[in-house]
Amino acid sequence: MARFSIGTAFGDAFGLVGRRPLSVLVWGLLILLPSAGAVLVTLPFMVEAFASSEAGRDPDFSAMLQLQGVSGLLHIVQLLVMAVVYTAVIRAIIRPKERAVFSLRIGMDELRVAVVGVAVFVGFYLAGVVLMLLGVAAGFAMWQLDSPANWITIAVLVLVLVLGLWLMTARISLIAPASVLYRDFAFVQGWRLGRGQTWPLFGMMLLLLVIILLVEIAVVIAALAAFGVGAAFIDLNNVEVWADPANWGDPIPWMMANWAWCALGGVVLSFVYGMLLTLGLAPFASACRQLADSSAPPPVAEPVTEPVQTAEPAHAPEL
Repeated sequence: MARFSIGTAFGDAFGLVGRRPLSVLVWGLLILLPSAGAVLVTLPFMVEAFASSEAGRDPDFSAMLQLQGVSGLLHIVQLLVMAVVYTAVIRAIIRPKERAVFSLRIGMDELRVAVVGVAVFVGFYLAGVVLMLLGVAAGFAMWQLDSPANWITIAVLVLVLVLGLWLMTARISLIAPASVLYRDFAFVQGWRLGRGQTWPLFGMMLLLLVIILLVEIAVVIAALAAFGVGAAFIDLNNVEVWADPANWGDPIPWMMANWAWCALGGVVLSFVYGMLLTLGLAPFASACRQLADSSAPPPVAEPVTEPVQTAEPAHAPEL
């Protein structure tokens, strides 16, 4: 049976971050831009709603509808950007020699990854609803038994359901990378590549969570240290002004006044997010490539044909 190396998978992920830090920065920036736009759009409405509630006025429903429309549009944009960026990360592992600016493209690969993502989301949503209904029914039935171990039994049931969802996630985690690898909607190919690999993929997911948690802890510690060092250079009056919710309605002046710190924070945040994104996707792309290489049939050796030795025609005797 084909196998993959978890060490190689994470080595490829960290190697990608080390070789292409600018690409990692751009990937994170592209993902964060729609979210930043949504925050800038939402803040004025939040301030207005807060002021209306304080003054006893009714909220502006037309403004609410406009906000929902803009937020929905930004959400759609973010989903499209996610499909492009996710495909770029996978492409950088699957086909590293393929030329593209930061591995970013808009083509069939991106469409395939988007379709796979939508299909997985819908499938998990339906499966979650079914499992929740089954869990509620089973929990209610156990509760009627009036046993002192009801809470323990229900907790074990919840853990089993969560474990089942995680195992299913591991089982289908190779479909998106396989779609890029085979240039097809590789639901079947990705499912076959994951056959017999569910527990190794699940273990890689757990290890990935530990790594991401350690990275986040390191980032928080570094941010606190940077804030402590930078407190001597930051105008605390500006910080106090920004901390007042009444001034959230127009954040642009504050951002312009502190553009250097905002730019630095945006770069750092984009790189950290891009790194976490890369570490979350690249190991599965590497596992897909390893399994595809190891499961490929060996080339059939062509039979070697030796020239047939034919007897020389006998010469007629000379007269």
